[in-house]
Amino acid sequence: MTVKEMYQMVLDLVGLDAMPEDSGIVFDNGKDVKKVLAGIDMDNTMLMLAKQLGFDCVAQHHPAGIINAHVGDLFGRDHMKKLMECGVPINEAQRLAYASKTKRAQAMHTRNRTQMQDVARLLDISDVAFHTPADILAERYTQKRMDALMERNPQCTVQDVIDELLTIREYQDALEGQKPEVWVGSKDSFAGRIYVEMYGVGAPTLDEYIACSNAGVGTFITMHATPDVIDGLKKHNKSNLVVAGHMASDSLGFNQILDAWEAKGIEIVRISGIV
Repeated sequence: MTVKEMYQMVLDLVGLDAMPEDSGIVFDNGKDVKKVLAGIDMDNTMLMLAKQLGFDCVAQHHPAGIINAHVGDLFGRDHMKKLMECGVPINEAQRLAYASKTKRAQAMHTRNRTQMQDVARLLDISDVAFHTPADILAERYTQKRMDALMERNPQCTVQDVIDELLTIREYQDALEGQKPEVWVGSKDSFAGRIYVEMYGVGAPTLDEYIACSNAGVGTFITMHATPDVIDGLKKHNKSNLVVAGHMASDSLGFNQILDAWEAKGIEIVRISGIV
């Protein structure tokens, strides 16, 4: 299979017409791919290891080596969409979602964006990165499970949410200390409307969470949360926050991509954070 065919498979799997700005081909040497070394986080050392061990391609979730400078546009576009899904009015959703666009664009000035591409070219090994597509798959799968939980038990609690997450293999097998936990609220709190927040380049800001909470979301499920979000949601005192875990959530989405490649005959070796 070619790198371009692998790329198209990801688009088809997620149902996208175009690849998000934080994902795609870092380097394609044009050769057929039979063996892939895959990890959540990969670097130049992993490229060298893959080359030495006879792999044809490195696949990573976090987008080191992606040189697109317009990630701020992706953040604004996706966050606006998700705010509106929660019931936030379009004008407020736009203002909140695009508030961080300039900061994210400016942050790209400091990034060494060609390092992995240059090393992959020197080593003559292909390299691909799929961030948002994998996160969409993880969110979609988890939201479907939560929708089914709410339908079965409209008065489900946060403990029920945790229990449901732990029926998913990646969350079951997460390392100790990285399994799903409730960080805002309590396990015996009613969950209310459950909304899963996993894609959009980065997690929502506190202002975004509060807007969604005010729009009726009772429990958020996310990969990770910063202290300002945790403290702010505690003070807001309306919604629960369940942190599902970063590596497990990333793995839940990325594994679906890797499984699709495996089904087409590519040998996949999983390392570096994949649960």
